[in-house]
Amino acid sequence: ILAIDPGRMKFGYAVLTTGDRRVLRQGIAEVAALVRVVQDLVDHFQVTTVVIGDRTGGPEFAATLRAALTTDQLKLTLVSEDGSSAEGRRRFLQANRRGWRRWFPLGLQSPWRPYDDYVAVVLGERYLNQQ
Repeated sequence: ILAIDPGRMKFGYAVLTTGDRRVLRQGIAEVAALVRVVQDLVDHFQVTTVVIGDRTGGPEFAATLRAALTTDQLKLTLVSEDGSSAEGRRRFLQANRRGWRRWFPLGLQSPWRPYDDYVAVVLGERYLNQQ
């Protein structure tokens, strides 16, 4: 599946396997590149389902993708974003806990880059948990 955390200026994405839920690729891109990035990921990973967060711009992202992509073989669905940003932030900080960051509680640390890609992983896992 391809999971997307929509935003106004950028979006996070993650490609996950449905069986063992491995993350094959994750990243952040500008909204202007939405269709191109999604098409490339769908083609490269043979994605069959696109999961989009239901908040900031989610319905608009879904409408844009429905209009631009051949959706007869591709399922588009919205998933709840409740608490996903906090979970993505925590995962980002845990995954990048090296050097001096190991000694400070996560609650006292701030991400040094956007972590929308980690939020996308959370959204993808939520979708898979519902299946």
